[in-house]
Amino acid sequence: MVTAEFAVGLLAVVPLLLALVSVVAAGAVQVKTAEMARTAGRLLARGESPEAVRAEVASALPDARVDLVTESEHVRVQVCHVVGGVGVLPSWPICAQARVPRE
Repeated sequence: MVTAEFAVGLLAVVPLLLALVSVVAAGAVQVKTAEMARTAGRLLARGESPEAVRAEVASALPDARVDLVTESEHVRVQVCHVVGGVGVLPSWPICAQARVPRE
């Protein structure tokens, strides 16, 4: 038999658990986004084509936005991926940048 206290407590615990799972998932995406920005920067710095760099990022983060900037001495890469948006929880972008000297 379920008591009223248990039912009220359950209403408080379930949203908290959903929020915690979203935060953990966002942390994992942040790590992957940072790694893909560094990888894309290294690829672009050594002379890979922008299409190949975008394909490499898309293999790990399919819906990510990749911005590539080639300067005279460096390349800059920004990778952004949107996380969250499950149920009533908001979605937010996670972005990582890398600046790598050209080879």
